[in-house]
Amino acid sequence: MLTEYVNLQYQIGIYNKTVRDCIRNGDDWDNQLGISDKFEEVNYFEIIASSDKEVERITEKNFPKKLGYVLDFVEKMKDN
Repeated sequence: MLTEYVNLQYQIGIYNKTVRDCIRNGDDWDNQLGISDKFEEVNYFEIIASSDKEVERITEKNFPKKLGYVLDFVEKMKDN
């Protein structure tokens, strides 16, 4: 039996809770942990994945929760 894998394009939004809390409490964020202060706000990325579950796995690998990253949203892009 052949299984067809379909790659879909998603847009995800990521922010970092640690960065956000630090900056919004009036403290300076000096790139601790190698994380840019731009992650106070939601940053948008496009990724290719075969399912929502794969999106979550890819996101966790690149933006680990243990470092304070939060997956704010996942949106499947429409086909052209």
